[in-house]
Amino acid sequence: MPAQGDSYSRFIALSKIALPLAALGVLATLFLLSRISAPGSDGLTILPQAEVTRLLKEQRLTAPTYAGVTRDGTQIALAAESARRDPDTPGRTIADVVTVSLDLADGTKAGITADHGTMDRDAGQLVLEGDTTVTTSTGYRIQSQQVITSLDDTEVIAPGQVTAEGPPGRLEAGSMRLATRPGEPDNYLLVFKDGVKLVYDPQR
Repeated sequence: MPAQGDSYSRFIALSKIALPLAALGVLATLFLLSRISAPGSDGLTILPQAEVTRLLKEQRLTAPTYAGVTRDGTQIALAAESARRDPDTPGRTIADVVTVSLDLADGTKAGITADHGTMDRDAGQLVLEGDTTVTTSTGYRIQSQQVITSLDDTEVIAPGQVTAEGPPGRLEAGSMRLATRPGEPDNYLLVFKDGVKLVYDPQR
């Protein structure tokens, strides 16, 4: 009898764990059923197992936000329509329709919008891609296909071709960098490099 009692107790203990897990699995599967309205259908279609596995693995978030402060005092805020973790790289998050705001220590503000973004906390950077636009409170509007923003220090880089509108006029350049001025941690410098072409507008 004691042996049977021990077996029964173990069965009850395991059931308390296994049954809720099984229920979660059933609910997850039911959640992934989508209704269809095709004539003659029973109103339900089951997603392929590979699709179910992918959706569960992605763990997509809706309207996520992130906020932080760099070592030199710039406040960074990020928002996106959706985000998901990179299944191949731990610590990396992939986001869609991204908006970034930067409040620099000297009072300058910058905003960035992009189609896509990849945040890598281990590397300390946010890579923005697609139609990417940078605007600054000093009057610049800069467009590029890729912009890299540091999460640890104030540094915004466009490593490829950029077009910009600003106080001097319209310009094109092979790259752009916004960062602290050397030796002056509270001042910031916006630099265009690599084949800069400026169309000067005397009305500005």
